Amino acid sequence: MSAKRDFDKLVSLLKHKKAETRIEAIEDLMELEDNRAVDPLIECLEDKDTEVRYEAVIALSEFKDVKAVQPLIKCLQDEDSDIKEAAAEALGDLGDESAVEPLITLLTDEEASVRTQAAVALGKLKDSRAIEPLQKCLEDEDPSVQETAKEALENIGQ
Repeated sequence: MSAKRDFDKLVSLLKHKKAETRIEAIEDLMELEDNRAVDPLIECLEDKDTEVRYEAVIALSEFKDVKAVQPLIKCLQDEDSDIKEAAAEALGDLGDESAVEPLITLLTDEEASVRTQAAVALGKLKDSRAIEPLQKCLEDEDPSVQETAKEALENIGQ
C-alpha cells in the first residue's frame, strides 16, 4: 500500500466510532512522521473520549508544528489533568511565547502535577513574565511544585 493511501486510511480512521481504533490511528500517524497529520490531529483534540484527546496531544507534541500552539493552549482548560499536563509539556517544547500567560494560569491548578508541569514549561520558555508567579510557587504546599518552580526560575536566570 502506498504511503498516501496509508495516510488517507489512517485519517479516515480518526472518525471511527470506537475510541480504540481512533487511538491506534493517532499512534500510527505519529509513526508516519507526516506533517499533513497535524490538522486532523488538532481535530482530535475535540474528541469526546479523554484517551483520544490525550493521545492527540502527545502526537502533536512530536510534530513540533506551530499550528498546534493555539489548540494546545485550549487543552490547558481540559477537565482531565493528564491532558493539561501533556499540553503544558508540549507547549514548553514548542517554545512559543503565546503560551506563557495560559501556562501561568495553570500554576494555580488544583492538581500539583499540573502545577509542576506548568512550571517546567515556563522554565523552558524563559520568559520574564513568569518570574513573579513562579516565585509564589516557591511557597506551594507541594514540595515538587516548589522544587520545579526553583529550577524554572534558575532557567529564566533568577
